[in-house]
Amino acid sequence: MPKIKKDKSQDEKPYDRSSSPPTPNPASAKDKKSTKQSKLDLPSIKGNLRENKKVTRKSDYDKSLLVTLVIKTAKDTRWEDLAKEVNKTPTQCKDLWRKVIQPLLCTNSSWANDGTGWTSEMKVKTLMTILESCTPNWVEIADSFPGKTKSQVNDVWREVILPRLKKGNTIE
Repeated sequence: MPKIKKDKSQDEKPYDRSSSPPTPNPASAKDKKSTKQSKLDLPSIKGNLRENKKVTRKSDYDKSLLVTLVIKTAKDTRWEDLAKEVNKTPTQCKDLWRKVIQPLLCTNSSWANDGTGWTSEMKVKTLMTILESCTPNWVEIADSFPGKTKSQVNDVWREVILPRLKKGNTIE
């Protein structure tokens, strides 16, 4: 019987990492790269990620991006405890966060103004409860700011952004 020559692709196993992966179309790779903002797979925001410029001052950070990256790490928020403190239901507190405060923070709009049934103190208390449940990974967040270390990004958060949020101000 004649020997059948095996194609090289038949020998490769799907888990074999020694072979080189297929090369993607350069145009599609460029499109994928431009839409990716961080390792955390976050939605795009209306911010300017400065990849080409060297950022040297705390005022040069994209604060909207930093706030978005930090608040995306919130887990296990105690809505029941917050609801008792502000005299609302847990669902009302959660909706205020999801539909009002979070979108306004990510776009750097005024968020702590008195609204229908909510005082600015209630909104600040809601935000502080969320921030207490955040566990940011500063290394991953710093990857979104080229040329900056985790300590530098953490300092901007602690010294610039967090004090403004505690007062109910915008982040810029």
